[in-house]
Amino acid sequence: MRTAKFITFCTFFMLLVPLKAQKKLFHGKPIEFGVTIGTSNYLGDLSKSVAVQESNPMGGLICRFNLSDWVTLRGNALFGQISGDDKNYADNDAFRKQRNLNFKSNIVEFGGTVEWNFKGFGETQISNPHSPYLFGGIAVFKFNPKTLFKYMPTDPNGMALHGAGLQKYDNQWVELQPLGTEGQETTKYNERRRYPLTQVSIPVGVGYKRQFNGVWAWGVELGVRKTFTDYLDDVSLDYVDNQIVGGNSGALAAALKDRGPELGYPNFDNGLSRGKSANKDWYMFLNFTITRKIVGGKTVCFQF
Repeated sequence: MRTAKFITFCTFFMLLVPLKAQKKLFHGKPIEFGVTIGTSNYLGDLSKSVAVQESNPMGGLICRFNLSDWVTLRGNALFGQISGDDKNYADNDAFRKQRNLNFKSNIVEFGGTVEWNFKGFGETQISNPHSPYLFGGIAVFKFNPKTLFKYMPTDPNGMALHGAGLQKYDNQWVELQPLGTEGQETTKYNERRRYPLTQVSIPVGVGYKRQFNGVWAWGVELGVRKTFTDYLDDVSLDYVDNQIVGGNSGALAAALKDRGPELGYPNFDNGLSRGKSANKDWYMFLNFTITRKIVGGKTVCFQF
């Protein structure tokens, strides 16, 4: 909610700058400020490909400095959400049906990128008013995978499943990283450390932007983020025995590391693969941008 209010305030501010100021502002390469909205998604252990049904809204703020017609420097502050669910593939994948995992995670990203404008971008309607571009850079992002827990005293076969102490978590989104669902920091698997929730990503992508008057520009882009973690979805290595996980992090951790029993399946054996650690996770944004020139050249203040 605070992010939405801030974006709204910035948009109104740009609209309120009088057109009279424009002639004084834009003597050189301008600085542009704007907003972006779109959708976010991810690729990881709970997806076989980009699942359209797991698309979620994203938005944020962007600031551009056109170093030349060919090169643009940009900073981003972006917010989105990613999610995944084995149920999306349960009809034709027996392993995913039994694994039965799901997650969602907010993504907050602060990054800097360089855009290379194929045709040159002249920031006016007269000279090179539009251009496709490639971009690449570096970002810092924060994530925190959670899963929806459903309390079930018995499984579909009538066998005892969840103890009464877990009823208080019914229908709650539970943070997974503190639970160590793959045995992180247990006595037997002490070399497995809990993954940090703040990490670095490499944004790369392609876009198109167009000047539609002397002040405003719009654009659309698709960007993917290469990460260096396999835990955006809390799934990477293998199954660890209930006694090990539960003894370290409690009954809730044991219940959430293997969700097959909720469908009447037995627990996976200790050591069986839970994910594919060799393949790191990705997240991505498909978004629309709108920017306004706010200052340029040597002029550094508005004249009202």
